Amino acid sequence: MIKATHEAVMVDEVLENLVFKQNGKYVDCTFGAGGHSHEILKKIDRKGFLTSIEKDERATKNLPIEFRDDSRFKLINDSFSNLRMFFEVEEIDGILIDLGISSTQLDDPLRGFSFQSNGPLDMRIDTTKGKTAAEWINSASNQEIADVLWSLGQERASRRIALKICEFREKKSIESTKELADLIVSCVYKKTKKHPATNSFRAIRMFINNEIEELQKVLEAASYVLCCGGRLAVISFHSMEDRIVKRFFQGKDRIESKVKFEYMKDKFFKPTAKEISINPRSRSAILRVAEKVC
Repeated sequence: MIKATHEAVMVDEVLENLVFKQNGKYVDCTFGAGGHSHEILKKIDRKGFLTSIEKDERATKNLPIEFRDDSRFKLINDSFSNLRMFFEVEEIDGILIDLGISSTQLDDPLRGFSFQSNGPLDMRIDTTKGKTAAEWINSASNQEIADVLWSLGQERASRRIALKICEFREKKSIESTKELADLIVSCVYKKTKKHPATNSFRAIRMFINNEIEELQKVLEAASYVLCCGGRLAVISFHSMEDRIVKRFFQGKDRIESKVKFEYMKDKFFKPTAKEISINPRSRSAILRVAEKVC
């Protein structure tokens, strides 16, 4: 078994709707802790093949033996937005994109993704490049911070939070997740069970990792490398991501692709009550699966 704290979301629904050829070629664009990849390998036969992509180098260093010893499996350490670099046009039968970050990353204080534990304010999925959240939060303008919190986090207190951040950093730079979370809590009236820093931390993480543009690019790339009748499955975790996926399947907001998609059955799937009870972090997940029409 794979030993990891991350629970793959909606595994049964993914397998049922994505893996339609046992001897097919599949891509898991977000390997993470390997949960979905592990199950896909169990479903395909000896002629099938799975390529997984993972941007986070740390997630690929200690690859479990189940993957290392499987000749039907290959792991690529890169951003999934570069999908077209690795495959020919119409080469792949099914592609899975599980958005967001894994619980393995979220639960590691050193990664700086979570307000639940104190750690350095990093938030980069690929820790070898780009600005950390601390570098950005201590240099961005008041307006830029407010815009990011509002557009990517739908945070109603975005202006108050941005002003508080700018006032605080005049005295001391913001270096830890606790410092940032405490600043946000002081600006947001807690009306629900959701932590007041949830929206802001998500927005900053998405901005630091350029997640919206990456999603748009991988959707576009997937439309080319999928074969006729190939299937694209996307799991998103909040309304902005889901809206982008939905509109892409509808043929809207395309960069250049004219490829048509049709939903398999339902337009979307949600986790069952049983799954949510076992894995509460799955509660906001939405799965959409569509078939490439030629």
